[in-house]
Amino acid sequence: MKTTHALAAALLAGLSLSACSEPPAPPAPPAPPAPQVAADASPKGFIGRQVDKALDEARKELRSGNISISDGFDININGKEVHDGNSGLPKAEITPQGDLLIEGRTVSVTPAQRQELLAYRGRIIGIAEAGMAIGSKGADLAGEALGGVVGAIFGGKEGEQAFEQRMEAEGKKIEGEAMKLCALLPALLSSQQALAASLPEFKPYARMTQSDIDDCGKDVKGKGVAVTSN
Repeated sequence: MKTTHALAAALLAGLSLSACSEPPAPPAPPAPPAPQVAADASPKGFIGRQVDKALDEARKELRSGNISISDGFDININGKEVHDGNSGLPKAEITPQGDLLIEGRTVSVTPAQRQELLAYRGRIIGIAEAGMAIGSKGADLAGEALGGVVGAIFGGKEGEQAFEQRMEAEGKKIEGEAMKLCALLPALLSSQQALAASLPEFKPYARMTQSDIDDCGKDVKGKGVAVTSN
């Protein structure tokens, strides 16, 4: 039986996403909305609902807390990693108000630089939230796959094949959604470069390159997606 293959297709989309942030800061202008993920009209299963609750909390923390840029972020899309790490640099964060903190010290910025900091922060949050949305769908599919194994077995060979085909098709849909994250990277790079050119203190933390975008998701299907901000 190939049900295990179907489960793998479902589980590949169970995203690993973490966003570490400082305690909540005072309210600030909202970040740009996360890119839309294809809608799913079917009701969520138990696992999907529980994951959604956890992700809602993660979104709140992400938007209200400081975004760390000193350790960078990792975006793993179907096995291809885009890493913006800055190991060894002083701790640096962007606050919800658009302040740049380096080792807890507020860097003096102009109004224009503050807007650039907020734009860059918003891009990072947008990618993370898009990953969360895909992860929610993947987790729900994984739960559906696990719950449907018994029914598929008792449905005979025909039932097994139908179940397997459906799981594989749904897994491929989610994999396709994950690949769309690559399309968000050019705007992130552009925002990072503009900020690096404008604000010297930020420049050491701008490590993303065009090659990261060119290689995103290339020839590495079936490995899921993860977005982590350290």
